[in-house]
Formats: sequence, structure tokens, C-alpha cells
Amino acid sequence: MATKPTTFTSMSTLLEKIASDEAIDTAYLWLCKKRQHYHPNADVWQVRRWWHEKKPLLQAQILSGNFQFRELRLIRGEEKSIEWWSSLDALVLKAMTIVLTEHLKLVLSPRCFHLAGNGGLKGAIAYSK
Repeated sequence: MATKPTTFTSMSTLLEKIASDEAIDTAYLWLCKKRQHYHPNADVWQVRRWWHEKKPLLQAQILSGNFQFRELRLIRGEEKSIEWWSSLDALVLKAMTIVLTEHLKLVLSPRCFHLAGNGGLKGAIAYSK
């Protein structure tokens, strides 16, 4: 997936990368790990149970530009509120993150310390000294 970004990358090329088996499978594994302890009624179990059928449909929706995110749910608790994406939305967002992180890696400054691999707060402090 490591390709040097150009000044112009067509939307269809990015969609192809997001919908690729590599990006979707990586995002699926991430989803399974992140939501492995979710409630038995959570939608992640339906995604996992029917993944062999959902994956090609999801890829086709992404490639055709017809994928639509569902609403972001707000779950309010006594001490905090949680914003929650549906499992398929979280999976697509992760696939997008994988592709765009790689695509933009070469054009983003290494001084963007908030990005993974650029040192974080310690890197920013060390740079400022």
C-alpha cells in the first residue's frame, strides 16, 4: 500500500484502496479485537456472523460511492457520555484511516507530533528544547 502521494490522486483510486481486501481485512481484524467484549446484543456480532456475505456488499458500496454512514449514537451514562459508531461504520472509518495515513505520510511534517510515530508530547518537548 505504500505509494508516494502525488499532487492529485483520483477519488476512485482512494476508494479502490479503501475497499481493497487488504484495508478491509485489516479494519475487520481491528474491529473484532476492539469489540470482542461487547454486549451479546451489539451489532458487531451480526457483522462477524455474516461477514462472508457483508464484506463483498460493503466493498461494492464503497466502490460505487453509495456507502452511507449511519447516525452517530450518543449513549448517556451517569458519569460520562459515549459517542458510538455502528460496527460497519467503525470498520469503514478504520479502513479510511489506514489508507489516508499511508497516503499522507510523505507529505505531512514530522513535526506533527499528534500523529502516531512522531513522538507525541515527549517528541514535541524534546523538539522545543
